[in-house]
Amino acid sequence: MSKTVGIVCEYNPFHNGHRYHIEKAKEISGADSCICIMSGSMVQRGEPAIYDKWQRAKIAIDHGADLVIELPAYYALQSADNFAYGAVASLNSLGVVDYLCFGAETDDLELLTKAASLMANPTEEYQSTIRAKIDSGSSYPQACEYALRKCIDITQNEFFSPNNTLGICYIAALKKLSSAIKPLCIKRANDYHSLASSDGFVSASAIRAMIASGNDYKSFAPDYSSLTSYSLSNADSYILGFFRNADAQSLTDIKGYEEGLANRVISAAKKACTSDELFNMCTTKRYTMHRIRRFCACAMLGIRGEHEPSYVRILGLGKKGSVLIKDIKKLCALPIVTKAADFGANAMYDMDIRATDFAALCADDTAERYSGKDFLKSPYIDKR
Repeated sequence: MSKTVGIVCEYNPFHNGHRYHIEKAKEISGADSCICIMSGSMVQRGEPAIYDKWQRAKIAIDHGADLVIELPAYYALQSADNFAYGAVASLNSLGVVDYLCFGAETDDLELLTKAASLMANPTEEYQSTIRAKIDSGSSYPQACEYALRKCIDITQNEFFSPNNTLGICYIAALKKLSSAIKPLCIKRANDYHSLASSDGFVSASAIRAMIASGNDYKSFAPDYSSLTSYSLSNADSYILGFFRNADAQSLTDIKGYEEGLANRVISAAKKACTSDELFNMCTTKRYTMHRIRRFCACAMLGIRGEHEPSYVRILGLGKKGSVLIKDIKKLCALPIVTKAADFGANAMYDMDIRATDFAALCADDTAERYSGKDFLKSPYIDKR
């Protein structure tokens, strides 16, 4: 019987490490096909992806993915635990995913699972430790790390790297959902956050820096020179104007809000001349840069309320994609969306449309700043 492995990703942008991940995930799981759930127009850093979601899905399909679906902006713009929950819940809803494979700095799946079990079923000690650390000025991620170290006696200095933390959150989400999907971990063989590499791997952030500076990146990633790129700074005037005219009370139900945060952002917007200045003015030990950026993005996009996955948006189909879609339609209770115009009213889907419209304002090519792209573009289908 055929097996399917799931991967949670952003591909911002896709690079050699991502291709290796897809190949290795299929190898260690024995899966015949791979489904990627990918952040759409906005990514977890709180900014638009460097390339649009349809182009990124096409490149993933061209390099080994069989089906790419969209992680809604509602989840993509949240902290690691909610980001992971949305992705895992969406994959779980498909009814065809057997494994979830993620990369991490450790291959100690037992220790990752132990930490995830505590997150999924928190003890009073764990919760009270987090509250105490936050009250003392720590950020939420810092408080969680401290609590996990204390309650499980984790001594490894680098255990709570971003990838390990996401891995813990993926496993915790599987536990919360009582999912039958089995987690698999691929240990990253090197630290490829450096701009230099001898083995063909560097990080997405390093590649973005290369692209921005005009350096050659093509030995580490596909050629993106023909694509329109997106940069948050192109929307600086919109961002500053939005918060200068915002009412703090209207932002209290935005995802990521905490008492005093709205006033802090509004005050900074009146002094800042760029979005980078705005974010830097708001960043503290308690409020990380990424948290500030996510809150600002959620405010501008009207991301609020509590939602569960309520649709599956297709962004790309490989050669095995049509077979996967047939199986998903039999097993998944959620509507499958290929054309935005054919999908009815849905609060979370409306957030995706607003996210794409905002991202359009960030296009480096001014001719690409029009709205409504969700209604004009179709999923990529590999017809080779």
